[in-house]
Amino acid sequence: MNLDDPFPLELVSSRVRAAVLHEFQGHCPSIREMMQISDKHWLATPGIGETALGDIRSVVDDRSSREESSPSSSMSDAELLKRLEGIQNELQQIRTMLKGRMFGAAKDVIARSRPAA
Repeated sequence: MNLDDPFPLELVSSRVRAAVLHEFQGHCPSIREMMQISDKHWLATPGIGETALGDIRSVVDDRSSREESSPSSSMSDAELLKRLEGIQNELQQIRTMLKGRMFGAAKDVIARSRPAA
């Protein structure tokens, strides 16, 4: 398994497949190319929601973990740092998204608890 192999489009729904092909102007991306797209970008892509993103990440994570566990792949310090930065950025995006959802839910509760005028 190589990260430069084509992303296995047959493992995702036809809606996700169409969105991925549209994003890559009709060509099938590599697993590495799919890994480079942030969750934030995917969620802003028509046809990609939380469930579809989960499907994409599941396939990408499965393939990349196979690559990482193979004895022939060893990452340099620079590659490890780049990967760490990417994970930290993704974690920050998740935190921001969760804070936004919590804030929105709190506003709804406050609005519902006010008496009608």
